[in-house]
Amino acid sequence: DKQAESCNQYLSKGKQVLCEGRLQHDTNGSPRVFTRKDGTAGASFEMVAQTVRFLTSRSESGGGEYGGGEAVGGSEDAGDIPF
Repeated sequence: DKQAESCNQYLSKGKQVLCEGRLQHDTNGSPRVFTRKDGTAGASFEMVAQTVRFLTSRSESGGGEYGGGEAVGGSEDAGDIPF
C-alpha cells in the first residue's frame, strides 16, 4: 500500500511519528512472548497502523521541534498495514 511505501522511504531511527491504529495480540489477548538472542524473555504487541503522521520534516534528524506534520493514510479504505 502507498502508506507502507511512504513509511519505508521516509522513516529511519530517530524520526518522530504519530501512529493511529490498533494493537494486535496473540489468541489469548496477551502480548506475544519471545526469546531474545541473549536468552532473555521479551513480550510485545504488534501495531496495525491506519494513519501515520510524520512529526519531523524530511531534512530533520529527529529529536528537534515538531515539523511538517504530513499525514499518510487515514482514509476508511486504506486497509491495515502491519508494522
